Amino acid sequence: MNGGRGHARLQEEIKRKISAIVEFEARDPQLKSAFPTVMDVKLSADVRHAKVYVAFGGTNVDTAAVMATLRRDRGFIRTELAQRLSLRYTPELEFIHDETIERAMRVAKTLQEEEDEMARD
Repeated sequence: MNGGRGHARLQEEIKRKISAIVEFEARDPQLKSAFPTVMDVKLSADVRHAKVYVAFGGTNVDTAAVMATLRRDRGFIRTELAQRLSLRYTPELEFIHDETIERAMRVAKTLQEEEDEMARD
């Protein structure tokens, strides 16, 4: 893999493929109800390891349980990924919970509550 653009393109391609696998082919009901979204993929320089950042859109998601399901199913996900990509090596997958959306929603809620409180005063 030469150059940063090729690496970035491959990261994006892996992100798209894993998204499709996790969102549409996962059979685990806990995973389906969490509405997982692959937010980002960070690929190592040697393309042997990929950190996959996942956020959840479902309500009352047991994050720890869903992350455990993703880790348990990573062999299946990696096998599916290998069938869709033409790479010499399919990267090992490490799933990481991306809390960016949840944090942004908490901040927005706090700001709205403060704004409502100021309007009442």
